[in-house]
Amino acid sequence: MSNHTLLTIGAFILLTSILLGFYRLLGATGDDITNAQDLILATTIATSYVEQAQGLAFDEVTDSTSAAIGNPSIMTASSLLGPETGDDSIAVFDDFDDFNRLVAERTATGTNKRYTTSFRVNYVRPDNVDSYSTSQTYTKRLDLKTWRSYPKAADGEKIDTLRMSIVVGYFHFD
Repeated sequence: MSNHTLLTIGAFILLTSILLGFYRLLGATGDDITNAQDLILATTIATSYVEQAQGLAFDEVTDSTSAAIGNPSIMTASSLLGPETGDDSIAVFDDFDDFNRLVAERTATGTNKRYTTSFRVNYVRPDNVDSYSTSQTYTKRLDLKTWRSYPKAADGEKIDTLRMSIVVGYFHFD
């Protein structure tokens, strides 16, 4: 073999090594972009739920009266937080705690990906919103968890769960 042949074979080996590294990097970057897109869609869905919840009355009692509630003990007991009618359709929710124990699934527009969101609503202490209260207070916290539920994770793929919370308080202005 001549030196030119050996040099050509060496160049092909070097080029192949460079291309393999490039395509490996490109594949990893594509996975990162897909994961970022999933989290952006999950954030959009969770934010839309939060906006819906914020547009509702604080409690079933405050939904049906315009009078100020002077004692929080007349509000819905913490063990009864959730939809009053037993219907878990967001379209009929009338107060903030109707989201409690709901699990909703939504398909992102323009894609076949589905996202599941689970909700928990609890009374919290006004002086420490990280601490749940078993008695009624003028403050409630909605905790959401949103994740991609379809398509299922491929082997070695990890699906992130977005966690979001919002605290609302009851205030009455005369």
